[in-house]
Amino acid sequence: MGDDRQEELLAIYKLHAELADRVSQRREEVNRLYVCLLTGVSVLFAAFLRYGTGSIPVKTILGAGGVLGALLSASWYIVIRSYRQLNSGKFDALHELEAKLAYPFFKREWELLEEGRKRSRYWKLTVVETGLPLGFFALSVISIVVALTVY
Repeated sequence: MGDDRQEELLAIYKLHAELADRVSQRREEVNRLYVCLLTGVSVLFAAFLRYGTGSIPVKTILGAGGVLGALLSASWYIVIRSYRQLNSGKFDALHELEAKLAYPFFKREWELLEEGRKRSRYWKLTVVETGLPLGFFALSVISIVVALTVY
């Protein structure tokens, strides 16, 4: 009976580890989507500024591009936080399962990385990841400020 229980736990563990990996893959795909969207918005509004849009003032183009960029950036940041929370829960569950198995692989790996407390040892992915939406957000706000003050 004990061996059956261990096999069942191991099967659950493998499934849960695979699901955690899938969440990470979806997160990467979402990041690519947002980079493409924000790059596309930037290129579109840059083209409008370069080649003109007829009767639409530059102020309106800059402001609209800034607002759209800021909204997309904020949305992206929220999605990253949501994925971080989801992964955190998944790894907490994996750690619970590991306590019942012979070797706590993910828990040990996290200990070896000093739980992300020292950047010289490990940079948490979400810290790096959130830099892009924050950068795009800052550029969007600058665009809005320029639209409101310069033009």
